[in-house]
Parts: sequence; C-alpha cells; structure tokens
Amino acid sequence: MAHRFRLSLLSLAAASAVWPAAAQVADSVTISTRAIPAVPAIGGFGSLPLARSPLQALSLSATELGDAGVASLAEVTKLDAGLSDAYNAEGYWSFLTARGFVLDNRSNYRRDGLPINAETALALGNKERVEVLKGTSGTQAGVSAPGGLVNLVVKRPTDRVRHAQLHWEQGGSVGAAVDLADRFGDGRRFGLRLNAAASELKPQTRHADGRSQLVALAADWQITPDSRLEAEVESSHQRQPSVPGFSLRGDALPDANTVDPRLNLNNQPWSLPVVLDGDTASLRYVQRLGADWQFSAHGATQRLRSDDRIAFPFGCYDAGADVYWADRYCPDGSFDLYDFRSDGERRRADAVDLHLSGSARTGGVVHEISAGVLASRLRDRLPRQAFNFAGSGLDDGTAVTPAAPDLTIEGVSRNDRSTEWYLRDAMQLAPRWSLWAGLRHTRLQRDSVATDGSDGVAYTQSFTTPWLGLAHQLSETTMLYASWGEGVETQIVPNQPWYANRGQPLPALKSRQLEAGVKHSGAALDWSVTGFRVTRPQTSDVGSCDFSSDSCARRLDGSAR
Repeated sequence: MAHRFRLSLLSLAAASAVWPAAAQVADSVTISTRAIPAVPAIGGFGSLPLARSPLQALSLSATELGDAGVASLAEVTKLDAGLSDAYNAEGYWSFLTARGFVLDNRSNYRRDGLPINAETALALGNKERVEVLKGTSGTQAGVSAPGGLVNLVVKRPTDRVRHAQLHWEQGGSVGAAVDLADRFGDGRRFGLRLNAAASELKPQTRHADGRSQLVALAADWQITPDSRLEAEVESSHQRQPSVPGFSLRGDALPDANTVDPRLNLNNQPWSLPVVLDGDTASLRYVQRLGADWQFSAHGATQRLRSDDRIAFPFGCYDAGADVYWADRYCPDGSFDLYDFRSDGERRRADAVDLHLSGSARTGGVVHEISAGVLASRLRDRLPRQAFNFAGSGLDDGTAVTPAAPDLTIEGVSRNDRSTEWYLRDAMQLAPRWSLWAGLRHTRLQRDSVATDGSDGVAYTQSFTTPWLGLAHQLSETTMLYASWGEGVETQIVPNQPWYANRGQPLPALKSRQLEAGVKHSGAALDWSVTGFRVTRPQTSDVGSCDFSSDSCARRLDGSAR
C-alpha cells in the first residue's frame, strides 16, 4: 500500500489576485460543488459535452491524477475498471488494454490531438488531463487498435499559479515538482507556464531503483482578439532497471506462500537499467473566423532515445519430460535466461494538422462540423541487438549466469508516412434527436530494411473508416444512444530470423464495433450502462518459433471478438 502526501505552497498575493476578499477576512467559508465533466478533445466533435455524445470516454484532470498518486499511464487503471494493464513492468513504458484489446503504443496515443510514439515513459507532470476514448477509433485516427485512444493534454499558460509539491511513497521513493504560470504585458496578452519535476524511484520490488526528471515550458501570445499563437517544449528522462514477470511452473501456479513478490529476476551482475529520454515541441496557431468558425494549424515533433536492456526469462527445456515450454517455466522453477540489449534506439514522430470547425444550419438541422487534413511521419532507427541464451535461471533468484552481450540480431530502419483527410458532423435533427457521422480516408506508405541491408520491404495502403451514431435525449440528464464504426490496423511480421515471412506486410486488419448505451449526468451523479461488440481479424504464429531460422510464420488466423 503506497502512502503519499502533498505539500502545496501558494502565496497570499496569488490567492488575493483570484479571491480578493480572502485576504481581508479571518473566517473562511468553503463552498463545494460538483465539477462539470470536462469535454474530451479526443472525441473529435468540437465543444459538444461528453454527457450528450454517443460515445464512451474518460477525462481525468491533473488534480484527480495527483490525488490518486498516478505517476504513469499504467496507473490510470486505478481510476477506471474498464481499463487494464497489459505488460506494465517497473522501469519500462506503459501499456493499456481497453475493451479487451491492447492499445498500440505506435498508433493509439495522442498529445494535444496529434499522434505520438508511446514507446517511452510519457511524463504526466505537465499534463492538464488524460483523456481515454473507449472503442473503435477509425474516425479519430487512421490506424489504431480497436480498444480506444489515449490523449495527453498539455498544461497551458493561465492566470497566476504558484504551486510546489513534495511526495513520498512507501519503499522510499521521493520527489518534488513545481508548477508556475502567469500572464503579463499589455492586456495580459502573453503567458508562460513552467513545470519541472524530479524523483528518486525506489519501488517495493528489489534492485529496481531509478530516477526521473521532467522540464517543460509553454508560452502563448494573444496576437489579436481573434488570433492566438501557442508554443511548448518538453524534455524528460527516466533511468531504471526493468522487472520481468513470474510465470507458471509447468502446468501449476507458483505457490503464493513461497514466492517473494519483491523479487526481481532481472538481477544478474551484468543487468543494466532501461534509459528513456524524450524531447517534444509543438506550435499551434488558432484563428477565429467570425462568431461560429475557427481555423487552426498545429504541428509537433517528438524525438525519443532509449537503451532497452534486461535479463529476460523466456521458456525452458524440461529434460525430464523432453518438452520445450515456450510460454512458462519448468516444473522445478527453472527457466532459460536471455541477455537482451538494444542500445541507442532512436524514434521520431512528426505531425501537422490543418483543422476547420464551426456551426452551420441547413433548414431545421444544426450542424457542428469538423474537417481537416493530418500529415504524419514516424521514423524508427533500431540498431543491432543482443538476444542470447545466457544460461538457466531459477525463479527464487539464486542462479547466476554469465553475460552474453554479442550483437547477434539485426535491427531495423522503418519509416511510416500517412495523410489522413477527415470530416465529422454532429447534427441536431430535433430538440431530442441528434445524428453523428464521421469519415476518415487514410493513405499509408511504409518501408523498412534491416541494418545489414536485407529484408527490405515497401508498400502502400489506402482505406476509409466510417462512424455513425444516433442519440435520443430522454430527459435533460439522460440520453439513449447507439453507434457503429470501423477501424484499421496494419502489421508487418517482426524482422526476426525465426520468422520465415519476416519483414512482410500482412493484410490490413479492419475492426468493426456496434455499441449501445444509456448515459446519465445529474447534479450529484454520473452513470452509464454500455453494451458493445468488437470484432477484428486475428494473427498468430504458426510453427514452433523456437528461435531457429524460419521455424514459424505469422499469419491471419480467425478473428478476435
């Protein structure tokens, strides 16, 4: 059980600027009211509130995240039972599962609405909120796993903020953070916001101590009453050993009374920490076009650097039964231990979005329209790797093996380019009826080649993903809705020597979702009941995949539902 306390420092001058009377009276009166649910930008339908939108989404403010002690995306699962983790190890990047599907770290994550690569430790210290859209997201993203999308909303300049925080967690983790913001200049047209944080990480798992830092600066300029320019930069660093999971002993679960939950099997003399560095910058120009329309041009770049290392338990050969366990340990708790090292990984994501939104009326129908084009590029430069058998380990952590750091597996240079045209329209048909429609057309170009020049592949795919929703307002607080939509994923077979079809693209995986539900948003309580069905083509590895050359192949194999 983690224990956390917060110390907030707020100057009297800052307080009196917002509440002038507060500095003049000794007695205070606290008035509490229920906050209006935030409108998640990830939905893509402009300013329409979540309570009246025919989709399921979650919006968690920085205050909610801080009160729950959420320091990483993996910990968001504390706050919503509809989200679960997938492979959330200490010292590594976060994975989330929604509606039964693992969100793809290369395609299901957004930052202020623009695509980013989440194969890193995404810092939350400078984020205003975390938004999670649940369900098929083909109208919000050209390529994505069908579980949903995650959007990180950056803190922007605001009126005077002076906030400092200290935290401590059981086990010895300590950290400090500051959040400073102000507006200045003639008419307070200029704004700045600085966020900085540093932590010493000492989780309850042994031999997993690390540290993290974050520095972020956001600025804006209200050029005219109708135009605004926003810019921000962020730099983060995390250095921490990762922690592999336990596994079955043959066909039996390990005895919970004898397994030490604090044991880290990544504790060889040669084990090295995972190092994750990230730099991100964005620039956005917003122009109001009359009373009802707005245009924005938004661009961002993200550059990631990582050293990925771990002593990795993976299967075992049971000599007594003459069987190889590819997905578990041997019955005596032994396993094959591999020395995995991939130093100097480089990833880059660039995106530019041109967006027009506003209201219009045709006859008796009111439209909330959003249209635009998104151009994005992902580049991965992954060098040669070590993934070598280092000896036999034991799940009590006592076995010691020699290192095996030779770079035996080729890396990959990979480029993804996409252009996405999108149109969304929320139509108010009658006082209680609304129709929602979205359409996105994506053209995707991909190429990859191994570091030795082999296994080169290049291909182009195009697809259109529609979405349709119908909502009926039963009362001011309760809505009934139904929706249907499609999404698309693309896969390339991993460029590993045991795949006979390594590096080859698979057919696009088109997912489909039907959803229906009831939503209520009242003065004291929000609730919803939702039923959904998602289907998607499934891939699987056919063959032994025992690390020998061409021992298996990845194919389409049925469907997941």
